[in-house]
Amino acid sequence: MKYIVSLFFVAFYSFAVAQELPPPPPAMSNLSQQKLIDEFIEASHYKEALINYAKEYLELKMFDYNVDPPKELLTKKQANSIINSFNFDDFKISLYSSFSFISEKNLKELIRFHKSIGGELSRGNSALLMTPTIDLNIKNQMDYAIENIK
Repeated sequence: MKYIVSLFFVAFYSFAVAQELPPPPPAMSNLSQQKLIDEFIEASHYKEALINYAKEYLELKMFDYNVDPPKELLTKKQANSIINSFNFDDFKISLYSSFSFISEKNLKELIRFHKSIGGELSRGNSALLMTPTIDLNIKNQMDYAIENIK
């Protein structure tokens, strides 16, 4: 009986202590990585590519295709207003966090590659290095802007 009570006490204590621990801090790049990420952003024309990605996402959100005829949810003027108000400098935090998992050596290779092709990976700079976190953050930011423009 003592064994069961002490096992129960240890298990209960473990769960109680586990609930009090704060969540781990978000991933963040160090200063040398941030400089390399900034250089990558410039060499790859990442800002332009990300804005192109956001424009394409907004084009998909302009109409509700679940009704017949499709209903306009967003005008071109509103979509342009959202894109023009997009603050890339605030979005860099997401990039620093997402790219913090790329080694400095690989960041240097990415920079060298993008410089060798003139910075454009595809016509119109529509292809870019994307992580699920960046994708989610840009879509959330665009969705928030859509909700607040109406």
